[in-house]
Amino acid sequence: MAAAALILLFGVGLASSDSYTEFRKHSNGNPEYVLGYVKGCESGLRDSGFAFAPTGSIMLKQVNKDGSVGEICTE
Repeated sequence: MAAAALILLFGVGLASSDSYTEFRKHSNGNPEYVLGYVKGCESGLRDSGFAFAPTGSIMLKQVNKDGSVGEICTE
């Protein structure tokens, strides 16, 4: 029970962060994601889309509206 509460608090804190707000602003609205992993990435807008990397790494990539999946965290 304590673990669930901790996860909920972490999620609420993350959802109210500045970088998540920026991600939502630049998101394409597609709820489909693919699994990927890139270390050493900072949150911010790039040519490949908005990178949301609060811990310095990315694990999910939003699928483009045409179904393609571009590079993760590239300039």
